[in-house]
Amino acid sequence: MKNSNMKKPITYVYELPYRERKKFCDIMDMNEKWEELGGNYMKFDNATIYKISKAPMRNHSPTDELLTLWGEQNHSIIELFYILYKMQHYQAMAILKEFVDQKYHYVLNQSNNLSFNNFVKCENGSNLQFTQNVGNHIQFNSDGNQRRDINLQHEDLNTLGNANKNIISESSVMLSFAEACTPLITYKELELATNYWSNSCILGKGGFGVVFKGIWKNTAVAVKRIEPRKGADKKFDNLDAQRESLLELQYLSSCRHDNILPLYGFSIGGEKPCLVFQYMINGSLEDRLQCRNGTEPLIWYIRFKIATGTARGLQYLHKMDKPLIHGDIKSGNILLDQYFEPRIGDFGLAREGPLQEYTHVDVTHVYGTKPYLPDEFLRGKKFSTKVDTYSFGVVLFEIATGLRAQDSTRNPKYLKDYVENYNLQISNIADKKAGPDEKKVFEFLMSIGKNCVSYKPKDRPEMEQVFRQLESDMLQKKMLCSDIM
Repeated sequence: MKNSNMKKPITYVYELPYRERKKFCDIMDMNEKWEELGGNYMKFDNATIYKISKAPMRNHSPTDELLTLWGEQNHSIIELFYILYKMQHYQAMAILKEFVDQKYHYVLNQSNNLSFNNFVKCENGSNLQFTQNVGNHIQFNSDGNQRRDINLQHEDLNTLGNANKNIISESSVMLSFAEACTPLITYKELELATNYWSNSCILGKGGFGVVFKGIWKNTAVAVKRIEPRKGADKKFDNLDAQRESLLELQYLSSCRHDNILPLYGFSIGGEKPCLVFQYMINGSLEDRLQCRNGTEPLIWYIRFKIATGTARGLQYLHKMDKPLIHGDIKSGNILLDQYFEPRIGDFGLAREGPLQEYTHVDVTHVYGTKPYLPDEFLRGKKFSTKVDTYSFGVVLFEIATGLRAQDSTRNPKYLKDYVENYNLQISNIADKKAGPDEKKVFEFLMSIGKNCVSYKPKDRPEMEQVFRQLESDMLQKKMLCSDIM
């Protein structure tokens, strides 16, 4: 039901009436809040922000010029409302309130009564925290994945049914905003796209979902159907499955980058929640390193390109205003497009990291894939960007050697330990399938990998430094000259 007090419906920022636009600009010009809005959230570059900052010299409002530029890109009022929510700028939100549907008013109406820790926080991919506690359940799957528990904080332990209602009600705001920015796809469309979830369309299984290949709007897509694990408490696992799908939707909606898997849309309200991604024709890095389905081995240049692109995507996540830690970097979550450009996928275990003044955050539960996780996280539950750095180091070992991260027939079974304890000439374990002239590339990747898996987090490089090393012009030139062309 629409709000009876809602003014004439408008969709785009450029349609905002003069009176409300003037009020909005006056508020955002105060204390130069427009700079945070334009630089941190609208993602305008420094040169544009600098030019806008000179608006007062032209007797113009900086915010008005910012809205003009952003409006020319056909951004909507609800997008602006959502950004202001992330900024916690409720005064500015109030000006736009009458131009958005009533279902979006919840955050503004409750802002003075709810602590933000008991709310759906949405700043560049922050955690969802709910107001129930459903207990602790920790277990490793056969593939090394550890299920992540819901950290639901409240002094009273209510029923799972009530917890489920809280998830639905408190996550509705985030879903409403995500719906405004990401296409909502009906469950029926996805049934048709996947030939009614045909087994022949299954690309893979893991975590809380089954991934199907489908054809949607005459376009190849990968559809992740979220479902609880078999054998687990159905009610509890449904909560965890819903939470993971909401987190992944939230993070992928806020993280757009060439090396992050593109999200096409989502489906909520059908039999099971679904996320729809761009289909990666070359599958996962893990599959290509193992040459599954008879595919050709990856040559050294392509391996180097994949390592560089993955590092680029990771450092982008870590350099967001509130660093986003992926938490499950592994070769199976690095997907390859038709040009073997890597895309980081599966953000269901991602969470916000510490701000710059802190080295780590303490977490209640350990999750992820054990062969890729450092000791301080497995034992001490200390979570930082250096966890992703460590995981990336293991991936570099996989790329260089072609060996699995975990192999029960190998001693030691974890690749990181195997590399560190290898007593013979290290080049002996280079992947011969990658072709000749591998020595300099192999040694370079192994050297960076060893730095990344240093025991102490402080001894590991940040991913921006790793990316700069991989992007080195000198190495790129050597590779191009000796490897492929």
